[in-house]
Amino acid sequence: MTKQSVLQKIRTVFIVLSVICLLVAVMFLRQFVTTDDNTSMVGPVYKGEVQHRVLLLSSYTSQYYTFEPQIEGLRQSLDPNGIEFDVMFMDAKKHASNEDVETFHNYFIQRVNLKNDYDGVILADDEAVKFAMKYKEELFTDIPVVFFGVNNMTLAQMAVERYEMYGFYENDYLTNTIELSMKMMPDRKVYYGIHDNSPAGLADMVLYNREKSKHPDYTFNEINIAKLPFEKLHEELKSISSDAVLIYMTCFKDSSGVVHSTNEMTNIITATTKVPIMRNYSSGMSDGVLGSVGMDFTAQASYAGALMADLLANRHVDEQFLSIETPYTSEFDYQLMKKFGIDEKLLPKDAEVFNRPLTFFDMYGKIFPAVGMIFLSMAFLLMSAYVTVLVGRATNLELRESKEELEKTQEKIKYQAEHDDFLDILNRRSAVDYLREHLTIKHVYSILMIDIDNFKDVNETYGHQLADEILKYLSLSLEKIAEERSWMISRYGGDEFLIMVPKEQLDENSDTINEILELFRTPIPVGDETIILSCSIGISVSDGSTLPDQHIINAEIAMYEAKQRGRNKAFRYSEEMKKKIREENKIKAKILDAFDNDGFYMVYQPQVNSMTKEVTGFEALVRMKEPGVYPNVFIPIVESSGWVGRLGRVTTELVIKQLAAWKEDGYKLHPVSINFSSNQIGDTGYVDFIRDLLSRYNIPGKYVEIEITEGLFLERTEQADKLFQQFRELGIKLLMDDFGTGYSSLGYLTYIPVDYVKLDKSLVDSYLVEGKEAFIKDVIQLVHDIDKQVIVEGVEEKWQFEKLRLFSADIIQGYYFCRPVMPEEAILYEVKDD
Repeated sequence: MTKQSVLQKIRTVFIVLSVICLLVAVMFLRQFVTTDDNTSMVGPVYKGEVQHRVLLLSSYTSQYYTFEPQIEGLRQSLDPNGIEFDVMFMDAKKHASNEDVETFHNYFIQRVNLKNDYDGVILADDEAVKFAMKYKEELFTDIPVVFFGVNNMTLAQMAVERYEMYGFYENDYLTNTIELSMKMMPDRKVYYGIHDNSPAGLADMVLYNREKSKHPDYTFNEINIAKLPFEKLHEELKSISSDAVLIYMTCFKDSSGVVHSTNEMTNIITATTKVPIMRNYSSGMSDGVLGSVGMDFTAQASYAGALMADLLANRHVDEQFLSIETPYTSEFDYQLMKKFGIDEKLLPKDAEVFNRPLTFFDMYGKIFPAVGMIFLSMAFLLMSAYVTVLVGRATNLELRESKEELEKTQEKIKYQAEHDDFLDILNRRSAVDYLREHLTIKHVYSILMIDIDNFKDVNETYGHQLADEILKYLSLSLEKIAEERSWMISRYGGDEFLIMVPKEQLDENSDTINEILELFRTPIPVGDETIILSCSIGISVSDGSTLPDQHIINAEIAMYEAKQRGRNKAFRYSEEMKKKIREENKIKAKILDAFDNDGFYMVYQPQVNSMTKEVTGFEALVRMKEPGVYPNVFIPIVESSGWVGRLGRVTTELVIKQLAAWKEDGYKLHPVSINFSSNQIGDTGYVDFIRDLLSRYNIPGKYVEIEITEGLFLERTEQADKLFQQFRELGIKLLMDDFGTGYSSLGYLTYIPVDYVKLDKSLVDSYLVEGKEAFIKDVIQLVHDIDKQVIVEGVEEKWQFEKLRLFSADIIQGYYFCRPVMPEEAILYEVKDD
């Protein structure tokens, strides 16, 4: 055998090894550049026909924190057995009265035929079990019933022994949580337990008090949100000593009967107190909770599904099956453990630790095998190249071509890492890196943040596929302009674009900005329809001192300001915006202080009968005691901050207290109207609140009127109809406020139960003029034709009053008679003849 042939065989071996390494590397890299739909499937998949159908009756809603893990567990055990399931929700957190249960029973009968449609029933949590027990003979006979998530042992035993159900009891791990807390933090001897008066909350307190008696060397305190005014909760939490531990138990229903979500309560608690927070339920993680020991909802639901599969398959099951062995999970926040000096070795062996800082291996470990294979491949190629030099130029050329192919692969990988997969433009990280590398404080440039207005509606209306195509169309249009003018463009978020315009300092009126606005406003044909979009643009320009990272933030702030100003426009960031934000934060602090320290009061504007000139009632208007903070300033902030419901309750109580004071002083009472925002519709306890006030102060409902704006009538919802009916039952009359400023359809008046229609001042100013006044007269006549009365606001001149009186307007309100005044002046007001 010749030397050359030996070298050729060695070269062949090297090449084969190089190719093998490269193929292995490509296999590793596929996970980063391809998507396989099958990878999302967990466990065996049943591919035959559906064998059975069961109904899952959930006590709560799909938004409740246990629902998703429960569904995951049921799928694990039901899907492989060919069992499909439907879901019905009782929403028992909000609707738990006997009347609510009866209403759900009627709805259940109308919508569900158990015997025909389902082979079994699965019950989730206590309220569903109570419902099934109550209507067992009527609805759930001759059908297997399995429950899980029941934390009342008496209820679980009764369901199994008396009602022939099968089930899984939900243990409360409060004792484990407290004992573990003492083990992890032995130096903290003060404990606070926060809970409500729900059955689960009271059950938690029984265990909490047992721990209190077991550990006399510890101090145990209690915070019951059902006994504490909700507005005082922040103050109570802030008072917790820094050396304490807070045990976060069942806690969702406050003293006003308002039900708060787990996320809301967790955010309030973690944002207010700085002590370690432990939870005896597997929820609230990643929000400032140190750790939890709670039931594994997924596992228990899976067990329940497996039991149902056994029952439907006629496999042997004990006649009275009740499992009390609840699987549990424990979770801990690594960052908070470090903050409070907790040794990870003290945690349970199966505890999950999250929020752990990523190590170098965490970030790049998955790509190490591919990189190693690539380097090994290159090594073999180099060795093959060395051998190839010995065997001739032909082999050397072949090696060079292989190397070039490898470089192309590396470039492709780099490109994919720097660009958005869908739009093929720079991604967010690459754009930020580009600006950092290519711009300094000496450069002149503009940063634009562009967000498509209401793009969520396009997704919901036309579907994600079409929405993606529209997004790609807009991206290509922007990219074309960017290439022509040397802009940098990137996808900053879902429907947000980041653009850097070099050598220009743009403002709202620049031709470039108008061109972009017009591009987004250009109609886009979609089949037989045409979609018209708009965008909001935030602008931040170089100033010789601000770094690019801050300009991105400034542009985003300006973009949100453009949205607040009505969308479909641009806004340039300025230092005044910082001042505005600071001022708004100061006003927010004053508003919160007013809520906590009786900082609001009411003024009253008389309403006068147009014919008799006698006072018929008042409109109550809220004011702040803080000097210089007027309604046009604080009310928009209250609305944007989500405090409308809280302010509505404050003003309602002030008005009813004032009526009681007038009554006690012997004055003749007149109805007082209170403004009710459409944003208050979510305050489901408002009617009970006003009913309690009327009863407490002995004020008949006829002396309270509710002013509701047109926005609440745009769509006839069951919730709004129920609210109107409840007001009527209390004797409270309804007024449609601000008629003429919004949609202003008299068609609403044919079905909404209002007694008065208030014509807005803008309608009077626009139409109570020569040549147009017939319109006002016709509106008044139309309202009278449907048996409702007219109140006209904003009357400031005598001639206006006389005209409206001639047109038979019922009640006049405005500066012509009286401005809004303090209660002691309002109750004594009488119209003086000219």
